[in-house]
This record gives sequence, C-alpha cells and structure tokens, in this order.
Amino acid sequence: MGGTLIKLNHASGRALAAARTVTLGAGVLGVLCAGPAQAARAPRNTTAPDVLSDFRLLAQQRPWTCPTPSALPNVPGIAAAEASCAWQNRLSKRSWTWSGDAAPSCISHQARWWAWAQAALPPQAARSIWHANWNAHTTLLSIGEQRRLLLVRRERGGQWAATEWRWDPNPRPATRRWQQGRWQALVDAATRGAGTGAPQSAATAPDTARLQAAFAGVLGARAGELGSDGMAMDAGGLCLQLSNPLPGPSRLPLSYSAADSRLEQRAATHLQLSRQLPNAEWLTPFKLLALPATPAAGAKYLATWIEGDDLKSQLWMPAKGDGRAIRVRMSTRLAAGVGARPDAAQVARAKQAVEQELEALAEQWAVRYE
Repeated sequence: MGGTLIKLNHASGRALAAARTVTLGAGVLGVLCAGPAQAARAPRNTTAPDVLSDFRLLAQQRPWTCPTPSALPNVPGIAAAEASCAWQNRLSKRSWTWSGDAAPSCISHQARWWAWAQAALPPQAARSIWHANWNAHTTLLSIGEQRRLLLVRRERGGQWAATEWRWDPNPRPATRRWQQGRWQALVDAATRGAGTGAPQSAATAPDTARLQAAFAGVLGARAGELGSDGMAMDAGGLCLQLSNPLPGPSRLPLSYSAADSRLEQRAATHLQLSRQLPNAEWLTPFKLLALPATPAAGAKYLATWIEGDDLKSQLWMPAKGDGRAIRVRMSTRLAAGVGARPDAAQVARAKQAVEQELEALAEQWAVRYE
C-alpha cells in the first residue's frame, strides 16, 4: 500500500510547500439577554474545546484501553502511556514523554521518535527530518486508507511530549463523513498547537537546502537531525556529523569531468591539501570516486584523515562551467585507545562508515541535481 507525508506546521513558523493547514477561528458564544444582570451570570466563552488532550471529547464517546500496535524501540528515558481506542478500535491515541534534560547524545530523543513514527511509510515515500530548532512539529501521514497524525512539542516545564493518533475510516458513508469532521477538528487543533510560540529561524541557503534534501535521501528510514550548522545521524552506534556546505571557493583545482582528471593531477592536489592541513594523519589520499550508479554525472572527489580526536572526511562536488564546487565534511569522534591513540579497528570501522555515507550522498546529489 502506498503512503504519503503531509507537513502541516512546525516551530520555525515557515510555510511549507506541501502544507495543508486549516485554521479555525475561536468560536464566540454571544449572550443575548434583556438585562445586564443576566449577561453577568452568563459570560462569553471563547475557549476552544481541547481535542488534543481530551480523547473522549474528540471521539464523542468513552474510550477504552486497547492493545499497542507496535512498541517504541528501546530508547532510555522515553516513557510510554497505554493506548486508548474508540469507534470500534478505528480511532486510537498513544502518548510518550521524556525529560528535556536528557543526557546529550548524537541526536535527540525527539529526532529518534520522529523517525520511528514514520517507519511505516514505504521506502520511496518522502520523510521529514527533525530540526533541532523546533519546539513543536506536526505531520499528517497517509498509509493506504489509514490516517496518522504526529505531534511533538516541548511543554512549559521543559518536558517533551509526543502523541500519535490513528484513524481507519468507517466504510459506511454517513459515519465516515461524521468521523472526518472530528478528525479534521483534531488536525486543526494540532496545527494551531504546533505553531504556538514558534521561534523564528533564518532562511536556509539554497545549497544547504539542496544538501538537506540529499541527506534525507541517504538517511531513508534511519533517524537523523538537522541543525543550524549541519546534520547528524547515528550509523550503527557511530555519531556522524555532516557540515553545511563549506563557505567560499575551493582552493584546489577540480575537473568537473572524470575523464579530465588525471592521477598526477590528483597527486598534486593532495600535496596542496596536505599543506593546508599540516597536522592531518591521512587515511585516504585525495581520490576520484567511482560512482557506477551515476556514470553521466560530474566527478566527485574524497579524502579522509585523522586530526586530533576526530576522523574527518571531505567530499568535493565540482559544478559545470563557472559554478562553485560544493564541499561538505563529515566527522566522528574517536575514543582514545591504548596509549591515548584510537584503536586501529575503531579507526577502520569509522573510516568505512564515513566514506560509505559520503559516497551515498554524492550519488544522491548526482541523481537530484546533475
């Protein structure tokens, strides 16, 4: 069955191209009366019903505890509540909470939950990646006939709360229409809730936006997180940090055509690079990547080294003509081994992981933009 993702709103306050947002004005119940005393006894009510927190109000019936469809992967610090159901188990709600003071890790709990909640989407479906600047975000998923609404937001006390609602429409037309009205009220309330107190963030540079899209293609269903300075992902227990495109032009001569790149030219380029990074311990000298999946694309280059406690790898992607080459760097921290030097097996594993992800990124870039 097919699946789609519809972004509704997020804490940055930016309008998204695929947005489907319906904002409802708060209802005002006017009090029509003959005298002021009667009006004082019946004040105007401008508070909208809270269908986000009151599942009974949403369903218009008393809910019951129901089996959990799938459990959250074991993430320390995330507490799950029991699932509630209504409408002959066609409507369900599940909630999770975790502390905002959780120990620092590669990616946040909210980023891990966000990726897990989209795991049911088919491999080719678009997925959104959690952004570290968000205080709240909501997304509507369509998986076959089923609708799912995801909402993550930071509460006033600093605690995070995540909720997933699922709706399997009733086959009877009249019942389905009534349920659709209740579901839309929930979607509207989630959209308003996610937009409350949204921090303003700077516009994303075009090259960074393109890199983020390519990064999403590399991630697939895995968990990752976007930030102001770059992207992060957990690759088999290794925390990999990907920079935004490095500023300024490359100081290295780079051929766009792989056929024009000669071995002696790459050797000379590596010598220049070594002078720029005098403290580097080189693991992979400057080389031309072989990308059989995109033979018609432009040349891509890569080099890997150790500098201090970090293993770093850089990818160069030249542009046609006079365009500026895109340069990105991925790094991971190495744990000290015997004699304060990282273990050789650890270095080999980190090198393989970093270079594999950068090669996948190069292929994504070529497929999308070349």
